Amino acid sequence: MLAVTESGSGTPLVLLHGWGLHSGVWQSSLPALEKKFHCHAVDMLGHGDSALKQNQIFNLANMNEALHLLIQKIDSDKIVLLGWSLGGLVAMDYVSKYPKDINKLILVTTNASFCKKNDWLHAMDESVLDGFAQQLEQDYKKTVGKFMALQMLGADDYKQSLKMLKKFMTSRSMPEIETLRQGLHILKTIDLRSKLKSIAQPVLMISAEYDRLMPYQAADAMQLLFNNATNKVIKGAGHAPFISHLEEFVQAINKFTKE
Repeated sequence: MLAVTESGSGTPLVLLHGWGLHSGVWQSSLPALEKKFHCHAVDMLGHGDSALKQNQIFNLANMNEALHLLIQKIDSDKIVLLGWSLGGLVAMDYVSKYPKDINKLILVTTNASFCKKNDWLHAMDESVLDGFAQQLEQDYKKTVGKFMALQMLGADDYKQSLKMLKKFMTSRSMPEIETLRQGLHILKTIDLRSKLKSIAQPVLMISAEYDRLMPYQAADAMQLLFNNATNKVIKGAGHAPFISHLEEFVQAINKFTKE
């Protein structure tokens, strides 16, 4: 069962965090989102307060099952699913499997394939994730810290945004190293490009001008694969625009979800 923090009222908004983190990452954005949405900030399996069952692993199939149970309980035909980074991969895969559950999809700095392919160049070199995987075995807390720093590189207020992200990180326990391994495996191996055409819902992609993990050009390329997608590029932002450029982030979401 997924641990969920609920707040606000209005249209249901389910938020999925990125690698190595938990739902605490939304702390600075929830007060603004709560004005319009009934927010459900989720700890993904093995993260924060969402414990894995015995012999269960963190992968897309298990997340689909757990998320489906949560969304059935929300019981609304207006649900907006928002995924950031790794959470965006989970969100895309979920909507492709359960198309009737979700009304609109928001992808925040997430790529259909985070690793470069011969026909997909707007992504990370595989060696970057291999390096994090090797470092993870030596000092996993330090590795998560490096990954957070990489997410904020390029942002207008890099130091302040990184400080906030690290503060949010300490609000819940860190994932176990095996969960972190499994998350990196998803980022390295999953390619969802072939599933995008099956997603009929309106899609908003929020990308960032200076993102070092997901180039905004990838969102432009993904837009051609979706049936109904738009791409909002936030100038001066890094991988976590909901921290560094909160006002623009919320404005984009409010405009997209306006009935």
